Order: sequence, then structure tokens, then C-alpha cells
Amino acid sequence: MPLTVQDTIEFDIFQNSKLIAGTNGLQREVTGIMVMEAPDIEHWGKSGEIILTSFFALRDFSDAQTKEFFAKVYKIGIAAIIVKMERLVQLIPDNFIEECNKYNIPLIKIPKKTKYEEIITKVMETLINKNKILLDYYYDINQQYTKMALDEPKPKDIIDYLHKMIGMHVSLSKNLQPAFCSTDPTLDDFQVIRTTTLPKKKYTSYEYIQRLVSYTCIEKEAPQSQLVVEVPSLGTDSYQLIIHCFNSRMSAENFMVLENTVNFLQMELIKNYALEQLHLNHINELINDLILGRYHSDDEMLEILDYLRFNESDLFTIVTLDIDDHLKVSEGKWKESTTIALEFSKCINKFWKKYVSLIKKGKIIFIIANDDDELTFKEQITSGVRSLAGRSLFANQPKNISISSKVNCRDLPVANRQANNILKLLRKGGKWNKIVSYHDLGIYRLFLEAGKINELDSFIPDNIRKIEQVNPELNRTLKVFLDHNQNFTATADVLYIHPKTAKYRIERAVEIANIHLNDPEELLLINIGLRVLEFLK
Repeated sequence: MPLTVQDTIEFDIFQNSKLIAGTNGLQREVTGIMVMEAPDIEHWGKSGEIILTSFFALRDFSDAQTKEFFAKVYKIGIAAIIVKMERLVQLIPDNFIEECNKYNIPLIKIPKKTKYEEIITKVMETLINKNKILLDYYYDINQQYTKMALDEPKPKDIIDYLHKMIGMHVSLSKNLQPAFCSTDPTLDDFQVIRTTTLPKKKYTSYEYIQRLVSYTCIEKEAPQSQLVVEVPSLGTDSYQLIIHCFNSRMSAENFMVLENTVNFLQMELIKNYALEQLHLNHINELINDLILGRYHSDDEMLEILDYLRFNESDLFTIVTLDIDDHLKVSEGKWKESTTIALEFSKCINKFWKKYVSLIKKGKIIFIIANDDDELTFKEQITSGVRSLAGRSLFANQPKNISISSKVNCRDLPVANRQANNILKLLRKGGKWNKIVSYHDLGIYRLFLEAGKINELDSFIPDNIRKIEQVNPELNRTLKVFLDHNQNFTATADVLYIHPKTAKYRIERAVEIANIHLNDPEELLLINIGLRVLEFLK
């Protein structure tokens, strides 16, 4: 238990003392004692200190200066003022008493014969003894947790021990979900009314928050208090330890247990995170080997499939998210990419249960076992993306999504190349926020399979380039004209122009580029060139 002002004035040395003001502040915690020699208390005063004084330093203060001084005393958190009347100061001014009552600062008058040294010695001796007891208690709890670590405790074991030591129910929340782990699950349903950050105490190293809450399981009762502390951890998960105080006071001993518990929980969470990362790295290596064909035999490939919980008979589609470049810069951006992967995984899980994912160089790669046809598969991916539209991180991040054709396990490297090539094609065209399947590409698959993605513009014939320089509208008209079997009326209908205008534009394009509309070989090259030009534009 902490030393309070009430405890202090019950010492024998204060037998003939008198409480003048600040009765409501007797439960203030005492952390030290100091003799006031000068009124600049803001430079040397500390929270919890008792001030010994004769008020000689304040004898010439005006009423305004007195108010200012006691406001500082209150702001600093001075526990109490002990005053001894000396030869030069015979009376405590009324405005001093008023200010002490105003701020609930205990003002204690002691006889002239009482020595400062005796008071200081008694207070400091008591504090030292209490501090030693607290430190011994901290050490004992630390030893208990050290022994517990050998048994590899689960989070529930740790909070059960905390509950036993402090006599209050405890919850461990994960990502602001209170029901993760609790000594009494009925207390995990509550509404927060008010939140206050508590000042740090001498032996606390974490930031504590006091919450006033209304519990669903307790009807028609006044709001209850909680003590909440963040448990530092690695990764994207956040943890909070919640003490259901029910307006009970947390003793110094309870804080010792709590500090030890947070330390121990942090170490356990870091250990578990390290093990998860080790496992994840191994999984990532296996997925990478699978999609790049980096295995030495068919048996090794089948072992990888089995480890990833796939079967040899499964058919697979690779879905790759290409995240815009700025996510590749720092560790913070890597965490954002991880968050996007987790969000998208939830959508995939709605439709398919067998899948794995890999974050690699700004891309998020999913291997999905499925029996869907290509159209249905793309529709479900699109539906998943739409369901994430309201989530700011996923919605605001520029990205492309590629979908490979369906392949067997041995052709996964082929599917991986397809998905990557689609993304290269989209980047080449400067396109973002697209969902494109390999089946959608049509004629562009020729370029992908021939490895000519980076040379697309070389497939545009010179005569088409020439038309583009003179009047791009002529190329658009020419493409529609060729797509509609060289029918002027159909071309005019599509472009919302008169058939004579369509005929004029085609004649102009033929004249500029010296096109032979009866030559099938030339028309094939022009058709390809016009499509490449349209894509690049």
C-alpha cells in the first residue's frame, strides 16, 4: 500500500499537530518530503512531496501571487504542506487556508518544538521500507513468471495467474476485440463512457488508461471502472490488458504484479511472433519454389503440395495483386502490404477454402485450388474486390489484379508467368485498378507468349503511325470500319456520324497510308497495329 498523507499525520511525531485545511486531500500519496526555502516551487517541487515550511518565503506575497503559488502547488501534485510557526511568522494567512481548501491540499500546523529533521527522518524511513517491500514483491512475482515460462504458458494461463494475484477479473483483447481471452467472458460486452490517461507512478513504466464503462451483463447498475494497458508487440496485431476494477482501488502491490504481467506477456507475444515468422518464411520459400518450378523431382514437388495442404489432382489459378511502387519503400509500407493481403484473404475465403499467399517485391500472390470456370472465377474475384471498396487502405491503394488460366500442379510456373505478364502489360499501358484474366487478353496473349511485352509499339505499322500523326480520329474510324466488315453504315452508327462522313474518313486514311483494303495480309497487320495502338493510348 502507498504511504498517504493520512498515514503520515498518524505518526507519533504529529501527535500535537493540527489539520488546518484540505481535509479532502488526506488520501494523496506521499513520495518524498522537502523543506521550502524559496517560493519558486515549479523548479524543485515534485508530485507526491510533502513541503515543510514556515511560510517565511511567502510573507510579502500579494493576494494574486498567493493564488498563483497555490495553483502551481496543485499542478505539480504536492501531497501536503506542513507549516511551523517561527519568530518571524506568527499566523497562517486566511487566504493561504482558502487556497488549500480550494485545491484539497492538506495544511498541517505543527508545534514550534517539533524538529524538521525528525519529520524528514520518519517519512523517508517509512518510504524506504515500503519501497523495499515493493521491490521485493516485484522480484518475487518476476521469479514466478520465470518459472511459468518453462511450461510455455498460453495467454489464458497468464491472465488466470494475474486474476489470482490481484483478485480482479482480467481480459486480454486482440485488435480491439475484447473476447480474445478472459477470466470472465460475461464482462467482455461493455460500452465505454469515458476514457482518462493516468499519470505515471514511480514504479510504472507503461501508460495506463482508466475507463468508465457500462457492462451489458450488469443491469441498472452505476458505471464501473476499468484499467487498460497496451501490451507492446511486434507485427500488425495489437493487444490490450483490461482489468475489471469495479471501482476497487489498485494497490501499489497490484501495479507490481501488473507491470510484471505486461513484461511477461510482451516476451511471450514476441516469442510467438518470432515462431510464426519462422514458419511463414518457410511457407513463403515453398510457395516460391512451387511457382518458379525450383524443385529437383516430381516427388519433391508433391511433398511441397502436401505441406501446403494441396492435392496432386487439384487445379489451380494464380491471382496476383500488383501494388503501386510506393509500398516497396520501407518496413512501414511492408506492413501496409501485409494488411491488404489479410483483407483480401478474407474475401477469397468466402469462395475458396484451399489457398496460400505470398508477399513478394510489392506483389501479393495467391495460389487458389478451385473447380470454377474462368468467367465464374473472375466474377467472384471482382465481387471480393467490391466488398473491400469501403476499406480505406485497400480502396485508396492503386493496384492491378491479374488472374492466370487454370492449370495443374506441374504447370504452376506457367500460370505464374501468365499472371506476371498481365501485370507487365498493364504497367506498360499505364493502367491501374484493373482486374484482368489471361483469357481476357485475346490477341495480346501472342505477345505475352512470344516474350514481346516490352516491344509492343514495334507492332504498330508505319502507315498507322502516319495516320495517327495526321488525325488520330481517322485511326479510330478505320478500326471500327474493319471490325464491322468494312460496312460504312454500321461504322457510322457506332461513331454517331453520317455514313458519308465515315466514307470520307476511310478514303482519307487509305490515301494517307496507301492502304490496300483487299489485301488480307496487310489488313491483319493493320488490325493488330490498331489494337496495340489503342491499348498503349
